[in-house]
Amino acid sequence: SSEHCTMAALEQPKKPTGGAYGQFLAEKRAEFTKKTAGQPITAVAKLASEEYKKLSEAQKKPYQAKFEAAKAKFDKDMAAFLAAGGEKKKGAAALRAEKRKEKEGKKKKDPNAPKKPAGGAYGVFMAEKRPEFMKKCAGQPITAVAKMGSEEWKKLSDAQKKPYEAKYAKKAEEYKKAIAEYKK
Repeated sequence: SSEHCTMAALEQPKKPTGGAYGQFLAEKRAEFTKKTAGQPITAVAKLASEEYKKLSEAQKKPYQAKFEAAKAKFDKDMAAFLAAGGEKKKGAAALRAEKRKEKEGKKKKDPNAPKKPAGGAYGVFMAEKRPEFMKKCAGQPITAVAKMGSEEWKKLSDAQKKPYEAKYAKKAEEYKKAIAEYKK
C-alpha cells in the first residue's frame, strides 16, 4: 500500500490593515462602489472617508472591535503558520518599496548635468522671496516659509505673476539649450 500524505499548502495569513476605518471600508465597499459608478476608482475611498468621518465614536466602536479581533486572529494564525513551518513573506507594499529602491539605486544622477528648473513661476517667486520669508518666519518650523510663500503667491494678480512666468520660461528655454549641448 502506497501511503502518500498530502500536506495542505501553507498559506500565509493576511495582515489586517487600515484599523477601524479599514474594517468600515471593507464592509461598505460594495455599497460605495455602486454609489460612485462611472466615477474614478478614487471616488470610493473619498466617499468612504467622508462617511466614516460622520460616524460618532459609538458608531466607530464596532469597527474598532472588528479590527482588534481580526488582528488577534491574524497574530494567532501567523503564530500557527510559523509553527507549522511556514515562512513569513513580505507584503505586497513592502515588496513594491524594495523594487522601487532597487530601480532608484541603478539610476545614478550625473552631477555635471544641467539643473532642470523646477516649480514653475511659483518656484521663481519662492527663490526670490525666500530670504524675506525666512526673516519673517524666524523661529518657526521650516514649513512656515512655504506656507507664507504660497499665501503671498495666491494674493498676486495675474499681471503680478507675469514677470515670474517670463523668468521661468526663460530658465526652461536655457535648460533645454544646455541639456541639448550637454547630451551632444
